[in-house]
Amino acid sequence: MEPKTFSDRKCYLPIRHLLAAVALVVLSAPAGYSAATVTPVDSVLAVFNNRPNAKSGNAFFRLLDAEGFTDEPISLPDGASHDTLCSTVWYWAAEWYYDVQVYTEAEQYALRSLPLCKAAGDKTMEADCASLLGLIYVRLGEFDKAAIYAKQCNELDIESGNSDNIASSYNTLAGIYMSMRQPDEAEKYVLEAERYCKEAGNQARLAVIYGMASEVYQHKKMPEKTLDYATRAWKIEKQLGRPDKAAVRQTQRAAALIMLARYDEAEQCLQEAIPVIEASGNLHSLGIAYNHMGDLLYVQGRNREGADYYYKALDIFTAQHDLYNESHTRKGLRETLRGINPEEALLHGDRYEHLRDSIYDQHTNQHLSQYAAQYGNDILQQLNRRQRIRYIWLTVLIVLLFMIFALTTWLLYRRQQKRQVEHFNNLLTEVEKLRQQSRARKKLESLQTREPEEKPSDEESPSEESGADADDKLFLVRVVELVKKGMPRGDFSVELLADALHISVSTFRRRMLNATGDSPKNFILAIQMEKATELLMQQPALSIGDIAFSCGFAEAGSFTRTFHRFYGLTPTQYREQQKA
Repeated sequence: MEPKTFSDRKCYLPIRHLLAAVALVVLSAPAGYSAATVTPVDSVLAVFNNRPNAKSGNAFFRLLDAEGFTDEPISLPDGASHDTLCSTVWYWAAEWYYDVQVYTEAEQYALRSLPLCKAAGDKTMEADCASLLGLIYVRLGEFDKAAIYAKQCNELDIESGNSDNIASSYNTLAGIYMSMRQPDEAEKYVLEAERYCKEAGNQARLAVIYGMASEVYQHKKMPEKTLDYATRAWKIEKQLGRPDKAAVRQTQRAAALIMLARYDEAEQCLQEAIPVIEASGNLHSLGIAYNHMGDLLYVQGRNREGADYYYKALDIFTAQHDLYNESHTRKGLRETLRGINPEEALLHGDRYEHLRDSIYDQHTNQHLSQYAAQYGNDILQQLNRRQRIRYIWLTVLIVLLFMIFALTTWLLYRRQQKRQVEHFNNLLTEVEKLRQQSRARKKLESLQTREPEEKPSDEESPSEESGADADDKLFLVRVVELVKKGMPRGDFSVELLADALHISVSTFRRRMLNATGDSPKNFILAIQMEKATELLMQQPALSIGDIAFSCGFAEAGSFTRTFHRFYGLTPTQYREQQKA
């Protein structure tokens, strides 16, 4: 499979969805990256920023691919314009620095990319960049700015009509207003997010939104609803087979159980969740779990134990510059240390008051109330008139050249994609034929055992295969069976298939290449697409989300993009075409 080019805007959506889940329902990536450490990514970006070109940009994307940061390789063509190169590389640099929690660097790169995306008229990438800035400012504690960008993203999503994206941006807004202790406003957004997400049929995102709703109702002091939504999210995560995320939902259930004075159940939830979160490396969620355990121990009068957990949380939140959660920890330390170390309790109390005043000051809340009804984009209008006029003329010329290049690239790509689809369809047809022959042979052998005097005619005998070709096809038959069996559970990786066939991964890859002329990944993808078309045609009542999960995809958006690359149609368009 060819690497994605910068013109394939679909490559931005999965990361954005992941970021919305990460930032606002505390499923963030592991920490451990220091801004003072010069990494290979820093060095490559420094080279690109000094002289932007496709070569240095592709060096950056190769590093991201090696880290497993992108779903598929991304490449920049030599003929790409300066602005296109910069907007693409800077956007992904912002994503990288957000992921490693260097938020000031992420902010700078996102602010440099956004006006270029806007000028190019790429609304999808503009929405993703605005969403990313909203999440960055949440982490930096600048909630008024976060609201500006989150609302900008939401408006672009509503304009696009994509229910899944709309649900994501509403959920982001709910998180911002919840963080600012405006739960009534947050409730409106999270309920809208739930409605759009159910329409989209994305179970993974629905779990995130339920988790957000649980936090909203926790702030509204409604423990029964808090527990209900947290339990819904927990059940979905367990069903999807994601123990680390299910553990985070357990901590939300624990918070509700503490409010309901069901302390034994809350402690059991936290004791189950904390080791799983520790093993996952999700420090932010771990800090919140520590805070909940501190709260539980404090209300039970176990102050010394509670303080120990608050100290663990404090180490995490001060390192991450998370003022919102640090304020909760400082308040807990003030209460638990009063009878143990009054002097230190006073220091933590002073710090708590300072954080509370700085985060939730009246000025910021006035801004947020204003943006709840109306918002503007003045912060994005920083180019003077002369620069804008010059920029517009340059952009028109660049866009014309880019459209010619993109059209040519797309036509070549579609031609190659069509040949590849035909190749795999023919291969799967041959494999199915061999499976039928195998079944016929077994049936014939059974008849011969019972009636040895009867011999089959030449017409009834299955065609004989011999040599390496027959071995390869028998091997492919077994691979197809294993993939189809494992798809509903997502258990069809190259490693699992090789293990099931009792061969090494390298041998498995070699045999697949010999038998198909292509990589195992592409052959498995062809099986997934064949299953998808079968379900679309034969089971019209199934939602696109259910079909995606049945075919081994984690979420409907990824399935839709992959299906479109194969057939040039979305799953919905394909189903309608088959009906016609």
